[in-house]
This record gives sequence, structure tokens and C-alpha cells, in this order.
Amino acid sequence: MASVPLNQLSATSPTETIEQRFRRLEAAWISETGHLSSHEAIVNHPAFREIISMRDAVIPFMLQDLAERPRLWVWALPEITRADPVSPGDGGKVAKMSEAWLRWGREHGYQW
Repeated sequence: MASVPLNQLSATSPTETIEQRFRRLEAAWISETGHLSSHEAIVNHPAFREIISMRDAVIPFMLQDLAERPRLWVWALPEITRADPVSPGDGGKVAKMSEAWLRWGREHGYQW
């Protein structure tokens, strides 16, 4: 697996917005993990870890993505928010997990 060096992932231009940084990291993450089935490899990728480090600033972008279609942001949101709105029976069901996170977002005043 080709991997982007962490220093390249972190290299932001002075004019890069938070969303642009998020989308750049997302693109690298998807490009390098889209073919993987290992949960650990996917969530431990340097771009994913850097997205997590952006904390609350990226929640609206993740929720916006989830509103478009279910995505693996359902694995990042619990780590960022320290919340878990997913019903126990829905764990592992990305569509149901996405719905739960969208409900959580609306209940917590997020707009996307």
C-alpha cells in the first residue's frame, strides 16, 4: 500500500480553509483505504487520524456527507464527540448508524 507521508498530509497552505483541508485529507484517506476491508487499517490511516485531530470543526462536513449517503464517518464521529447515538442493534449497519448520527446532529444544533 502506498502511503502519503504524514508531513505531506499536514502541509497546508496559508489560505487553505478547514473544509479544504478536510476534503484534501478525505481524498487521501479514501484513495489509500477504499480497497481495504480491515477496520483497523482504515481508522489508523494517517489522513483519518489527522481528520480526527481537527475535532469539532469537521463535524458539520461529516454530517453533510452522511446526509448525502451513508459513509464511514460513523467511525470518526464517536471518537470526536465522545457520543454514541447508535442503537446497539444497529452497530455495523452503516446506513442505520448514519441515520442515528444525523438525528444526533440535529438534536445538538448542527447545520449542514
